[in-house]
Amino acid sequence: MRPRSANEWRSFWHHGGEEELADLLGRVWPPLSAAGGEAGNAATERVALLLGSAAPLRALAAELGRIRGDLGVEANPAEDDQAADVVHGWFESQRPAGGVSCDS
Repeated sequence: MRPRSANEWRSFWHHGGEEELADLLGRVWPPLSAAGGEAGNAATERVALLLGSAAPLRALAAELGRIRGDLGVEANPAEDDQAADVVHGWFESQRPAGGVSCDS
């Protein structure tokens, strides 16, 4: 279930959401799988903060681009857009019917 409050978000994040997001990002966004360790964890947390704040899809893609730059990886906006779309779709699928959705 997609969290709606800060408490629900913390519970979701600590009871599987963090692991699911890290796994998904590692599969759909190559810079994360190459980063590993602390850099990978920090990148996942940055994405999670955006998801938790109901940031729009375009903000998620832009953040992936910034993270890519921080990791010293060559820019690839199309890959960032595609990964953002998958991650956004995954997060949206976590919400109950009738819940609040993120704007695109």
